[in-house]
Amino acid sequence: MHPLAEKWRRRPRPAATTVTVLQLLPADPAHANSPSCAKAIELINAAIDVSGGTMDDATTRALSDRLSGVAALAVGEEREAITGYADALIDETVADLGPATDELNRVCA
Repeated sequence: MHPLAEKWRRRPRPAATTVTVLQLLPADPAHANSPSCAKAIELINAAIDVSGGTMDDATTRALSDRLSGVAALAVGEEREAITGYADALIDETVADLGPATDELNRVCA
């Protein structure tokens, strides 16, 4: 399974977004997640790795755009969870990505 091990908590804008590295656990072959979920998790982890744990607004928006593209190819709950996470990234009223992260974990793990 591929749960996101740490919750990503976001500071209010315009400050840079500070994140903790999301860790993936080794996949259990009998319970592999979908390609859409795998890609979403890969994009999140890559953005965090490249940013060094602090994402500026441009990086956050770029990640949201990419996740929206992945969500467009997903179906059902996966589409909703990935879209929810992408939307939460750029929603200035969302100070804590915990609920979106939890939903992504629930659906994609």
